[in-house]
Amino acid sequence: SISSGEGGMLTHTVRAVGSITKPLAAMKRGATIGVRGPFGQGWPVEAAQNRGGTTILLAGGIGLAPLRPVIYHFLREQAATSRLVLLYGARSATEMIYRRELERWALEGAIEVHVIVDRAAPAWRGRVGVLTDLLDTCVFEPAETIAMVCGPEVMMRAAARALAARGVAAEDVYLSMERNMKCAVGMCGHCQFGPSFICKDGPVFALPRIEPLLRLREI
Repeated sequence: SISSGEGGMLTHTVRAVGSITKPLAAMKRGATIGVRGPFGQGWPVEAAQNRGGTTILLAGGIGLAPLRPVIYHFLREQAATSRLVLLYGARSATEMIYRRELERWALEGAIEVHVIVDRAAPAWRGRVGVLTDLLDTCVFEPAETIAMVCGPEVMMRAAARALAARGVAAEDVYLSMERNMKCAVGMCGHCQFGPSFICKDGPVFALPRIEPLLRLREI
């Protein structure tokens, strides 16, 4: 996450959970790192804005991080006609990311923000349940809606079903997939997902391209 620190300086927080993030978290101030990318296909933000209607972002847990740039893109392009709705679910209030930004976005009203948690502490006053429950709070015209979904795959499968039940066309639903990427150019095979490679063909896919694979375990 990124926040404003002392003197207005930006401070970066890395969750140290894996073979890459642990060394990153151990780095000292002033150290240099190299970054490659981005590769592959991103979110269809321009198509969504040009189309108008409603763009719904469904983010589960840290799945909000890849969707956060979409929000800032929409905020920069305020003349766009598309309405933006964010549905965000976390396991608990303490595990929510970008909480200050969520509060600011909701307060400013430039986008609609709906939040839900799986487990509620006594101080929580919001909704409790699963992310797809938030679709009940949304009013939108399915034929004029584009959905962008990121989070655990079990949540994305449920979201795809819920959006279909509301009448959103499969070709208007986009999912961000995650696999163990190494070479980032589709050569090593580590991120192969059926006939596709997440690094160069994704990570964002229109639902019809990957829907059959989502039904299969261990892929």
